Amino acid sequence: MQETSDNFVQLSYTYSYPPSKLWQAWTHPSIVKMWFGSDPDGTVLEAELDVHVNGSFKVRFANSDGTEHTATGVYNEVEPNKRLAFTWGWKDRPEVAENVSVEFTSENGVTVMSFEHHNIDKNTAHNYAEGWESTFKKFKRALNNF
Repeated sequence: MQETSDNFVQLSYTYSYPPSKLWQAWTHPSIVKMWFGSDPDGTVLEAELDVHVNGSFKVRFANSDGTEHTATGVYNEVEPNKRLAFTWGWKDRPEVAENVSVEFTSENGVTVMSFEHHNIDKNTAHNYAEGWESTFKKFKRALNNF
């Protein structure tokens, strides 16, 4: 499922893994380094995650053309294996504070990951729907490798 607007992206994916595995992929720096960033050939250079309410994260990554980006935020909700919500911004644009939430629900041996990115800055040139879809292709590959 996908729903998008100028300031909102909602995506949903189904995986044949328990919620705990998806949770690990979002909350362990070594695993985040396997999938973060929308460039299929990009790499994560650094991942710092302090996963608790009011804890922060910083993920620095490089696209295949060498362009570096640093995503930052603060965790607002942390419910292990169920829900993660955090602010979303960029190191070079600290005035921008968007919001992301990820929920994991398990049914019949599969886990549905519901993802929302909202309050997207109207001045952004980035196509977040396309970017997150590309990112979650890498996420799926990462799940298969740990």
